[in-house]
Amino acid sequence: MAQNPKVPQELWNSYIVEKLWKSNPHLNLCFDESQHVKGGAIVYIPQAGAAPSVVKNRTNLPAVAVQRGDTVVFYALDVYSTDPTLITWAENMEISYAKTDSILGDHTNVLVETIGDDMLFNWVRGFKPVAGGGSTVQYLPVANQIKTSGAATAVNVVDGQTGTRKAAHYKNWQTAQATMNKQNVSKEGRYTMLESNMLQEFVDSLSQNQMAAFQGSVDLKNGVVGSFAGFTFLERSSVLAFDATNQPILPGQALAGTDNLGALCWQKDSVAKSLGDTELFQRPNDPLYYGDIYSGLVKTGGRCRREDWKGVLAIVQTT
Repeated sequence: MAQNPKVPQELWNSYIVEKLWKSNPHLNLCFDESQHVKGGAIVYIPQAGAAPSVVKNRTNLPAVAVQRGDTVVFYALDVYSTDPTLITWAENMEISYAKTDSILGDHTNVLVETIGDDMLFNWVRGFKPVAGGGSTVQYLPVANQIKTSGAATAVNVVDGQTGTRKAAHYKNWQTAQATMNKQNVSKEGRYTMLESNMLQEFVDSLSQNQMAAFQGSVDLKNGVVGSFAGFTFLERSSVLAFDATNQPILPGQALAGTDNLGALCWQKDSVAKSLGDTELFQRPNDPLYYGDIYSGLVKTGGRCRREDWKGVLAIVQTT
């Protein structure tokens, strides 16, 4: 039986990108800055300073020229790499299924899940340069966190929480809608991502008429489970979690009993993502391991595009 041929890099690129977008619809629903980072590691986002003042019926001349004080925020691209997979010569002789799909599938799936989780976290955590060098971390402010207001509901103990939390309620998304309206955020392209249990709580709070309208916009092919209050609803097994100090928790970190789950609301031009290099590393016929070795790498990152966090909200559980 012949050894496996080398997998073309182009096949890996198309495979991983297609799977990223299909499994993580939110990565398509944001501002794409990928063209700025090929080979780079950091993306800088200029922040316009204060707008000029307006004087009605000006009488004092000359007017005073004021220089606009622009600033900048940035995010770094993280490098996600999989542990190498070895398929020995003996396994090659025995395996009868298509190995390309199997190998790429294993490495793609774990990359896709990790990157999808981390991008949501990146949109509520960012960095800003400080004078003299270095940077400071910024988190979604408490003013942009809307607390759930439904009936007290037992938590899902699988998540590590204890006790009860107020359930997600449709009024929380009406509050989010009003908040973005007050922020003068575009009413087009508003999205929200909910964890599965929070989505069910939201659905349970709807009246029959509201439910009919919500389900009328379902588009499962594109991950859309409904629309309400100007938001297109998306579902994911995990979204965000916040600790007792209202700071977001790193994806994959075990939750404490007092931590709270959160849903994310955003306007597509208020958050950004960048996809850098994607690589498939492979060493067929390795003489030291007597087989083929494969691993994958994806370089990507993102953040809220505005230092004032307009256009990004979280709906967070509360006791």
